[in-house]
Amino acid sequence: MSLYTSDSFASASAAGTDWRDTARKVLEDLEKARTAGDNFNLGFLYISDKLTEDARNILDLFRSVTKIEHWVGAIGLGVCGTGAEYIDEPAISAMIGRIGKKDFCVFPAIDLNPGPARAALEQWTDGAEPMLVLVHGDPLSDTDPAAILTQLERITGGFIAGGLSSSRTVHLQFADEVMQGGVSGVAFSQDIAVASALTQGCVPIGPVHTITRCDENVVMELDGQRAFDVFAADLRLMAEKKAGRDPGRAIAESASGEDPNDLFRGEVHVAFPVPGSDRQDYLVRNALGIDPDKGWIAVAHSIMNGEQMMFVHRDNDTVRADLSRMLLDLRQRLKNDIGSFSPRGAVYISCVARTMSDFGGGEMKLVREILGDVPLAGFYANGEISNRRIYGYTAVLILFL
Repeated sequence: MSLYTSDSFASASAAGTDWRDTARKVLEDLEKARTAGDNFNLGFLYISDKLTEDARNILDLFRSVTKIEHWVGAIGLGVCGTGAEYIDEPAISAMIGRIGKKDFCVFPAIDLNPGPARAALEQWTDGAEPMLVLVHGDPLSDTDPAAILTQLERITGGFIAGGLSSSRTVHLQFADEVMQGGVSGVAFSQDIAVASALTQGCVPIGPVHTITRCDENVVMELDGQRAFDVFAADLRLMAEKKAGRDPGRAIAESASGEDPNDLFRGEVHVAFPVPGSDRQDYLVRNALGIDPDKGWIAVAHSIMNGEQMMFVHRDNDTVRADLSRMLLDLRQRLKNDIGSFSPRGAVYISCVARTMSDFGGGEMKLVREILGDVPLAGFYANGEISNRRIYGYTAVLILFL
């Protein structure tokens, strides 16, 4: 079964041979949830990049068949639904919801010209106070998505969550129309009860260090020592939990003759703690390369002296453990705050890198086991967004309560 319903939402997902076959399967399931006067008026639409060329046809068909005018969503290398994920195949995940007309505002892409989006949002905020802003963005936008999110936060004052599209071709979004570039989405008023949580999927393998010498994106020293030497020492801590040889010794002595950069192409990453975070969040970034002779590490992040940095480890076990923790914590938090846990709908945005691990095939099964049969739609992103920040290797969950 791919149709899941609640009193306010319905979702369906499917894979197919082409866009018509896939769209037909999803629409036929959604139609089973429709009744006369059901007042569904907002749709969430996520399609795999195998269907990029037909994105406009898919949106037009969904609008025509459902009679729902407002749609938001994005393209991903994979999409997900309740208990299911679809990777590297033609697939669609969709959810329709019933939201008060005055309680949401779909806004077009903010990029080099923020005028249309600003006008739509400012007109809406005259009568509503934003709570959650669900966004979808283009990672290749002419304007840095992080700068756009900062601007969006100033305009709305809401909690911004979502993800950047992932595609082997064109990065597209849906915001009542098919769009490319910038960041678009939908803002919800404070009268719409929501909850959001982030799962990191990584665990620290050593203490937090201070960058004491750097040049642009190259870390030269940590805590007054060569960055590479600090990394090797931290890696030995992780080696205690691993079977076989000591990777720290393999790096330091280069006994095996392998390229030490391979370590950063697998399970080890750099991370930067989020200042002031009450949940000890951190931004995970890739290491672009290391120079054992000079002791330098190049990272995919803007850095400065005095900034904190650490090394983190990610594998199937850490992803599964942190996802379970996040879901159980959120479930308990809602029970404590409102006395029950009965979400009506959900949007789930996970990192595309999580599809490449063995755990990728069981992520949505675990979500369903803990959340239950909640209507859900989502996709695998090229950057996950929570509290306006762009993360990597994470997953973001939004619940409508």
